[in-house]
Amino acid sequence: MSATGEKVVDTAEEVAEDVGHAYGSWFKSYMKIFGRRALEWFLVYMFGYYNVSFGWLMAPLFFLVLRDKRAKEKKIKFDIIRSIANADEKDIIQEIQRFSNLPSWVTFPDMERVEWLNKIIRQLWPYAGQYVKDLCKYSIEPSMRTALEEYKLNGFQFEKIILGDTPPRFSGVKVYDDTSRHEIIMDMDFAYAGDCKFEVSVSKFKMGIKDLQISGRLRIMMKPLVRQIPLVGGLQVFFLNNPDVDFNLIGLADVFDMPGLSDILRSIVTEQIGHMMVLPNRYPIQLVEDIDVVELKCPAPAGVIRLNVIEAQNLMKKDIGIMGTGKSDPYCILRLGAQKFQTKTINNTVNPKWDFCCEAICNVVRRQTFNIECWDWDANIPGAKNDDFLGRANLDVQEIWKNGEVDMWVPLSEAKSGRIHIRATWLDLSDTADSLQLQLEEIRALQVTTKNPLHSAVLMVWVDSAKKLNQIPDPFVRLYVGNEKGETAVRQRTNDPVFEEGFTFLVRNPRTQELKLEVIDQKTNQIQGKVELDLNVFLKERKMEVIGEDYSLSGASGGLSTLKLNITLRILKTALKTDDGDGGPQEKDVSVPAPGGGIEPPAEVTSVEEVMSTAATPLMQMFPSATSSEESSIRQRTTPASNAGIHGLGRVQLTVKYGPRNNLIIVVHQIENLPKEEDGELPDPYVKLYLLPDRSKDSKRKTDVIKDDCNPKYDERFEYPIPPNELTQRTLEVNVINKKGLLFLQRSPKMGQVRLDCGLLDASKMTQWYDLAPAADDDEE
Repeated sequence: MSATGEKVVDTAEEVAEDVGHAYGSWFKSYMKIFGRRALEWFLVYMFGYYNVSFGWLMAPLFFLVLRDKRAKEKKIKFDIIRSIANADEKDIIQEIQRFSNLPSWVTFPDMERVEWLNKIIRQLWPYAGQYVKDLCKYSIEPSMRTALEEYKLNGFQFEKIILGDTPPRFSGVKVYDDTSRHEIIMDMDFAYAGDCKFEVSVSKFKMGIKDLQISGRLRIMMKPLVRQIPLVGGLQVFFLNNPDVDFNLIGLADVFDMPGLSDILRSIVTEQIGHMMVLPNRYPIQLVEDIDVVELKCPAPAGVIRLNVIEAQNLMKKDIGIMGTGKSDPYCILRLGAQKFQTKTINNTVNPKWDFCCEAICNVVRRQTFNIECWDWDANIPGAKNDDFLGRANLDVQEIWKNGEVDMWVPLSEAKSGRIHIRATWLDLSDTADSLQLQLEEIRALQVTTKNPLHSAVLMVWVDSAKKLNQIPDPFVRLYVGNEKGETAVRQRTNDPVFEEGFTFLVRNPRTQELKLEVIDQKTNQIQGKVELDLNVFLKERKMEVIGEDYSLSGASGGLSTLKLNITLRILKTALKTDDGDGGPQEKDVSVPAPGGGIEPPAEVTSVEEVMSTAATPLMQMFPSATSSEESSIRQRTTPASNAGIHGLGRVQLTVKYGPRNNLIIVVHQIENLPKEEDGELPDPYVKLYLLPDRSKDSKRKTDVIKDDCNPKYDERFEYPIPPNELTQRTLEVNVINKKGLLFLQRSPKMGQVRLDCGLLDASKMTQWYDLAPAADDDEE
């Protein structure tokens, strides 16, 4: 047969083969659908035949529907994140410009582009596998094993780790130029949506996760800087707040991938990430040998925030009754980094009063926020999240640090209504024991209104090493301070373990509490020895610290075992702060000059006004001959020419700033010298805000009404979510309204107005007095 004939035969055979494959594929697909439908009808028939309750049929169907819906939503989200991760920055900006006509640099108002870094990471990613495997095996695996044992799931370990081809991506970086000369601090927006796969075994069952997603703001601190290559002694890597984490389950775990049950596993994973590298926890990387390891791995905190969640008003009604009315059962969850607190639940109210107080250790000040979420409690499965969301509020840590104390009503975002009353106080760390008594007295006064335990000191413990332990154990150290507990990692098969781990505890009263440490063998769970230290002893030490001390372990055979520790005690101190002119805080010295020229502490006082008057009296006696010119210059710097304003309508004190979360923040502090009505009656003023040109209901914000007052004080905070490119197009309108009397009998309820161009906001002058001008007629009350 000719070549042409052979080619025709081969082609015919290929066509026949393709038809056969297509028919076979169609037949298998049809039979699969037919089998599934037959099984469904058989199950329905059996349920009816045996008179099984209809709920047993609907329950699994309900969960399957929810699972399918959740899977589709996750797939869409994952596809979007992965497409961004794999796309070039130029393509992303061009796509944004198609819809918003923005210039490219508007997309990065506070961050610098780092596309060059993403290209380097993409090139290095295939070589990162071994490092990630070691990280999972030696850092994540022990923590996960301990966490899952609380749920009776034992023997957790990684079986297979595949990173995939998609590397993490950094969308921007900010390097701070106003830090210490011995450190470099930079923030990076981090996103990972990879095609990785992790297979694990738990209690002899194999399961796994894939399509891991992590996104958040990552901070990298390079310190200390040294005079030898690589010039950086070490790195501290951590998230400022909990990152967003999601993943898909595979294997046996896929059975639990439905609302409620899978939330337990996801909360465990998020918690372990928090324990490893969400503040106050850090992931340290030592680059040079001869550096202070304590400062790298366990730096001292910046301070402590004492947060008081007092009450809320006008929360959304989530428990709707038959008649259309209803209330909520609200509670709050508070987070600062990995630290989490929760108020009690107040039933059947939209105006709850919690009087809840907590204290959070704060390690950094810049760009960290205290997050407060309000929820409506519903009976649910343990670990599941069926509660209704009532809104959130965010407090800027730097603002608390700068002012010393913040007391305001904050509107709840992502909610139709509601606001929350919060008081936050910054506590410095003092290295002298003299301030302990004052702090204990403050705590006693605060606990009249709140029953939550408060603290007067911070204890920092560095567990360096142990020597000459018995036998050959797998040792770790467990620490106790009151009800708080900490544990080091396990060191395998050694009599002289080196731990090099630090712990920070809040202490209620160092005069009465003690620190307990136990060295335990993980294999036998036997105590190798223990140390008990009275914290009162450290109050008498110089700077209240002991460095590199070897403590004998009691209960150890032979009495030769020791534990090497660094112990530092710091007293919490409420600092009165004021602006130093450069945007930074200064502590006010309330001591007064003593007759002998020294510093003498003032007598016991009960308020800030008494402190200032106590300090001012001797100063006035020392300088009675101050010239009138000096007094005049001081007066010109501190007060305007007229407290009633240039129009005689009074003036309003506002704080207006643009926040890091693309939100315009307005705090209405107070108003001075509002005019009385013509009949001499005092007004009932309140403040109303609009973000023009929008004058809709969504744009309107209002303060409380203050009755019969020409000098009302509000201290209420409001927020407007607004992208940076729209800021120059917006005007903030502040109206002062008189609520007294019936509106149709009033001559004009508008007492004055201020308009601020949002594009001209000065970051160095956020809090200012503004003169009230006559109100325009285009504002309808």
